[in-house]
Amino acid sequence: MRLLLLTFLLFSPMCFGKTVVVIESYHGGYKWDADYVAAVKSVLGTKHDIHVLELDTKRLKKSEWPQKVAEIQQAVASIQPDVAILGDDNAFTLMAEHLVNQHIPVVFLGVNGGPEQHPTLNHPLVTGILERPFFAESIRHLRKVLKKNERFLVLMDDSPTMRNAVNEYFGDERQPTLYGSRLDIVLTNDKQTWLESVFNAHYRYDAIVVGTYHTIRDENDNYAPPKEIMTEAYNRAQVPIFSFWDIFVGEQAGIGGFTVSAHQEGLTAARLASMILNGMKPDRIPQMKSLSGHYVYSRSGMKHWDLTLSSLISSQSNFVD
Repeated sequence: MRLLLLTFLLFSPMCFGKTVVVIESYHGGYKWDADYVAAVKSVLGTKHDIHVLELDTKRLKKSEWPQKVAEIQQAVASIQPDVAILGDDNAFTLMAEHLVNQHIPVVFLGVNGGPEQHPTLNHPLVTGILERPFFAESIRHLRKVLKKNERFLVLMDDSPTMRNAVNEYFGDERQPTLYGSRLDIVLTNDKQTWLESVFNAHYRYDAIVVGTYHTIRDENDNYAPPKEIMTEAYNRAQVPIFSFWDIFVGEQAGIGGFTVSAHQEGLTAARLASMILNGMKPDRIPQMKSLSGHYVYSRSGMKHWDLTLSSLISSQSNFVD
């Protein structure tokens, strides 16, 4: 079965004239979504009819989600897809059960929760990629990059995605040790708390590693635009800011690291969908974890923090800006 799966993932022959719906937890302006949607279209778009729907749960208040879900359900009923690709935990939570009840096969990507949070993961019409940040690999890598590497602040929003990722790997522990380095894990949706954690990090930490920061709100419960938050953090931080995701690396953002690739997740999800479109049943396709990370660095960030990579790491890295 593993050999068969690998063969399909590499070559993924496709049939014609099928309809695919991609349901985003977030929105097209969010780089994670944009990257994986582009990857899905690159695999399936020339031969299949693809519809992209946005739940927009990073910007909408939770009280507004039910109305949005109803709109998406109506759209799905009109589209009548042959397969649905769900991006991230919120889309899976809000849409997976409805889809399988309509006998629509589901391929997921970016899901951090397991069956305890998402019982529909065990449904025979469901398969996909469980997204797992490379916590240990990232810290091991940063220990090689930094001269000081004893203490790291791991800073994230308090979103379902981040809670699930942290809880699965670390359980209830919020001050773990990895490869000899101490981590303090902070999850918050409060803008002031998030920013003050960055501003004061140099008193206790050698570096910051960020997860997502896209469900943060201010004291008036207004949505805090992620780019504005990171720009302020970048300009006022006194220790370098790294990232677990490649989409958060760039100008006035994360400096880099060993990261999860949205593009790779999208390619894999599209190939799994292709297998279903060619007649394979989802329960014959094993669910998998994120296949591989990659080294990504921002040239402007390296200059800003006066950081130099070894020749070996540099030769293995992709560079942006």
